[in-house]
Parts: sequence; C-alpha cells; structure tokens
Amino acid sequence: MSENKTVKYHIPQQGIYLYARTSDGKTEMIVLNSTDKEQVLPCTHYNALTKESKKGKIISTGEVVEFNQNLILPARQSLIIEF
Repeated sequence: MSENKTVKYHIPQQGIYLYARTSDGKTEMIVLNSTDKEQVLPCTHYNALTKESKKGKIISTGEVVEFNQNLILPARQSLIIEF
C-alpha cells in the first residue's frame, strides 16, 4: 500500500473550489463551480497545482485540456482532470 499521497487546496474564489490530489505519481485536479452561472477559471489560478504538466485529460469525457488556456466551467458542475 502506497503512503505517497498529497492534497493541495486553493482558496475558493467567486464560487470556484479547486484542489489537487496526488498518489503514486498521478495527479487529479478537481474543479467545482458552485454558482448558477458559467465561470471562466484563468490558467494563472490553477497553474500552481499543475506545476510542469502542460496538459491533462478530463476523466468523464476524455477531452484533452491544455494548461496554458483558461477553463470554462458550466454552472453547478465539476471537472476531474488527470495528469
């Protein structure tokens, strides 16, 4: 059983919650939009969690996300991005 696990949180801003969990070299970034409107998450806000990674994959759709672009978050939705 692995003991190499970390979780990093960002302070919520404008109803967007953001954290990343790492285990065995894989990282998942979880993004939650708790508002009733679509939000744009600037890449400058989440780049501290992605570190040297350039892109990731949304687990539910398989869509590739470039970490140099802003994320569009639908109202009351969440994203899990693996990298």
